Amino acid sequence: MTDHSLHQPDYGTGQKKLGIYLLGFVACSILTLLAFWVVMADTLTHGQIFAVIYGSACLQFVIQLVCFLRLNTLTPQGRTNVMSFVFTLVILVTIIAGSLWIMRNMNYNMMH
Repeated sequence: MTDHSLHQPDYGTGQKKLGIYLLGFVACSILTLLAFWVVMADTLTHGQIFAVIYGSACLQFVIQLVCFLRLNTLTPQGRTNVMSFVFTLVILVTIIAGSLWIMRNMNYNMMH
């Protein structure tokens, strides 16, 4: 007979560590404050402000995936998790791009 309570299931997320959570919290706070400061300072053009906000949002998304959801490739299950996430992003981008393409063509065909 084996004791199933001794074996921890591998979800591919690694061990919980306070340091990685604190790093993620500090990094996300800095990125949020950066975006807030760029808007409030009003020293950049609208395109530059948009680029800084968009860049900090994308970077914050990646930091949250790595630090809080602990998405990594250290174990086979972790690699499976990453590939599932990438596949989900590909499907999402395909659906959104296809929908925008269809709406653009419908708008063009309705107006001409």
